[in-house]
Amino acid sequence: MGEVFAGRYELLDPVATGGMGTIWRVLDRSDGQVKAAKILRQSDAGSLLRFVREQSMRIDHTHVVTPLSWAGVDDRVLFTMPLVRGGSVADLLRERGPLPVRWVALLTDQVLQALEAVHAAGIVHRDVKPGNLLLEPTGAGRPHLRLTDFGIAAPVDEPRMTRGSHAIGTPGYMPPEQWVGADPDPTADVFAVGRVALEMLIGQRPADEDLKAHRTGEHARDLLLTVVEHATRNDPADRPADASAMRAQLAATGLLTLPPTPGEAVVVPDRFGTAEAVTMGDLPPTTGPTHATAPLARSSTVAFGTGLAPAGRRPSALPGLLLLLAGIVGLAVATWLLVG
Repeated sequence: MGEVFAGRYELLDPVATGGMGTIWRVLDRSDGQVKAAKILRQSDAGSLLRFVREQSMRIDHTHVVTPLSWAGVDDRVLFTMPLVRGGSVADLLRERGPLPVRWVALLTDQVLQALEAVHAAGIVHRDVKPGNLLLEPTGAGRPHLRLTDFGIAAPVDEPRMTRGSHAIGTPGYMPPEQWVGADPDPTADVFAVGRVALEMLIGQRPADEDLKAHRTGEHARDLLLTVVEHATRNDPADRPADASAMRAQLAATGLLTLPPTPGEAVVVPDRFGTAEAVTMGDLPPTTGPTHATAPLARSSTVAFGTGLAPAGRRPSALPGLLLLLAGIVGLAVATWLLVG
C-alpha cells in the first residue's frame, strides 16, 4: 500500500509531472473510486492562488475535466478530478505522428466546444496545448476529448498575476501579445487552438513559418489550413473573436461530416488497463473517522473540501482554509504594491 494522503487518498502511481505539481492516480478510500489527483507543494502565494483558481473553475461540460474535491496536509495540497484513461493528444501524436484531417477537425471542434463553455463563463484558459487535451479510451471509434488544467486560467475582468514583461503560458502556443503580458482575452485561446490543430495535422510542433509550406493541394487539408491561418494571425483583431466564432468557421468547411478514410486506423487505447479494478472490498476495514495511515507528523494540519468549501465534518478543516486565505491575501498585497 502506498502513502495515504490525508487519511483518504492512497497514492497509487505518478502519471505526469508539471511546473505546478505532480499528477497521481489515487484511490479515494471514501468511495473506492480511482481518480486522478494533482499534488502541489505550497511554495509561495502565487502557486497557492493558482491552486485555488484551478480548483474554483468548475465548468460543467462533457469536454471539460472538472475538479472534484481537495485536501490539505501541512505544506501540501491535493485536488482530485476524474481519471481520463486514454492519455492525451500529446501521447497520441508522439506514438502515431500526423492525424487524418477528419480526426484533426473532430478534435479541434471538441476543444472549441470546451472553450465555448469556458469563454461563456468569462474565463480564458491561456494554456491550450496537446498535453492538456485528454482523451477517453474510445478505441477505433469517434474520439472524445476533454480539456484540463486551469492552473493559469484567468477571468477576463480580473487583474493579472503578472505584469510587464512576465509571460504565462507554454512557448509554441502563446500568441505574440501573451508574451508581453497582455490582458486575458479569448483570442489568445483561439490562437493556441490553431497551433494545436496544425500540430495534429503535421505531427510535430510547428515552427513559426508560412502555412503555405504545409499545403498539398488536397482539398480537405487546405480547407483546414485556411481555418488555422485565420486563427493564428499575429493581430488578435484579425482572429475569430472567440471559440464560438472559430467553431462556426470550422463547421462551414464541412470537414466535420467527412466519412472515415480507408486505412485511417487511429486507436485511443485504455492506458490503465484493468489497473482501476480496486474496490472497497480490497481495503482493510475501518471504524469511526479515518486518519492518515502514511507516516505524518502528529502535528500535521489536515483539511478537506469539495470545491473551496469544507466537505462534511472532517477534522481540522479551519487551519487549511486559513492557509489558503493567507496565500490569497498575501498575493493581493503584493499586487497592490506593484500597481500602487
